[in-house]
Amino acid sequence: MKKIILFFLFTISISVASYAQPGSNFKAEPGKCYAKCLTPAKYETVSVPVVTREASSNVTITPATFKDESEQILSQEGRKVFTATAAKFEKANNNLLAKEGYTVYKIIPATFETVTEKVLVKEAYKVTKIIPATYKTETFQKMVKPGYTTYAKKPAKYKTETETIETSPASTKWVKKRSGDNCLSADPDDCMIWCLVEVPATYKTVQKQVKVGCDDGWTMRGDDCVKATNVDPVYKTYTKKVIDTPARVEYTEVPAQYKTRTYQKVATPARVEEQKIAPVYKDYAYQKMTVQAGATESAVPEKYVTRKFKSLAADASVSDTPVAEKVINVNTTKMVSEGGFAEWKEVSCELVKYSPLPINWNLGSATLTASAKKIIDNRLYPVLKQGFTVELASHTDSRGSDAFNLQLSERRAKAVKKYLISKGIPADQMIAKGYGETRLTNRCSNGVNCSDAEHRANRRTEFKVLK
Repeated sequence: MKKIILFFLFTISISVASYAQPGSNFKAEPGKCYAKCLTPAKYETVSVPVVTREASSNVTITPATFKDESEQILSQEGRKVFTATAAKFEKANNNLLAKEGYTVYKIIPATFETVTEKVLVKEAYKVTKIIPATYKTETFQKMVKPGYTTYAKKPAKYKTETETIETSPASTKWVKKRSGDNCLSADPDDCMIWCLVEVPATYKTVQKQVKVGCDDGWTMRGDDCVKATNVDPVYKTYTKKVIDTPARVEYTEVPAQYKTRTYQKVATPARVEEQKIAPVYKDYAYQKMTVQAGATESAVPEKYVTRKFKSLAADASVSDTPVAEKVINVNTTKMVSEGGFAEWKEVSCELVKYSPLPINWNLGSATLTASAKKIIDNRLYPVLKQGFTVELASHTDSRGSDAFNLQLSERRAKAVKKYLISKGIPADQMIAKGYGETRLTNRCSNGVNCSDAEHRANRRTEFKVLK
């Protein structure tokens, strides 16, 4: 059998499909079929942010921290003791640091002002008001009995007259006579003579009735006098309602509605003022030697006292914590890519003919069972995912009325389409048709006794790639 390469390309123009072959750059192999796939448009949900409060920052102040420390300070110097002369001391003060200077930060918080703005909450629209028609009552006459003519008749008037009628006209005739006694022939006919004689006309007198006529207003019709009388038609008065003013539609413009939105806007940002705290000093008393002892010298160790003070562990600091702006997201739908024809794809040549979906429909039912959905997922769903457009054709057996079977087959085809839509297949990729019992595959038409298996062969659902 001669192999045929089938190419299907549907170009839609004003809802009329035309076929075209692939271009010369498309490489096709003999014995294979190809179709140009229709890809659906893709959409994504986009969130549009609306700022309800501008971004700002919170200022956190960390005060300076101190730690307790101590140190040994000289309270009395070492000295030498002489037996003869004791050393002399006088009180002296030593000004020492008791607390280091530090910095204090004063936070001046940000100030806000209340800002109002109008936000559209409902667009302007029109309100339709239907003004009904008004009616008025009118009277009119309608003929209930048409005009007609009555006739009266009476015998016509006659008079008796006599008339002579020629019953036979004047004529001639031949008369045979004997010639006389001197005829010598033995045949008597030879002695006859023929004479032409006149035959007078004959007459007959008859009496006849002659029409005299009719009275005034009467007409002669045949042997009678006829008088016609016209009877007027009969009318009846009716009332009817007629439109006085026709119905009309009035439109009222309803203005758009706005809502005043208030939010806090930063008037002056937060700031920090710095204040320097001076260090603290304290006087400490100690014995200061003024006169060196003489005589026998002996060493006296130095004396120390423990001084406690606070040292700066960490200076005060200021940190800013950003406060994000408040945003309301409004979801909108945006087209990512426009649908249309994408590319030529190889398709099984069997798919351009009707391929069976072996769904075992329950008698009189259009409900998909779990096993039926699995068949659709395995056989039909992969074809549609490639972008092909298919026809879903459903058929019934001949049992039941023709009208019921046609409706049942349509519901079954639509059930398959609805299921595939729920799995994300665009509706315009599928054409669902129910053929009822118009395309039986065997002899089992109405009135034919068939087995259940023969009827089951007609109860089927098929699909075919269109483009």
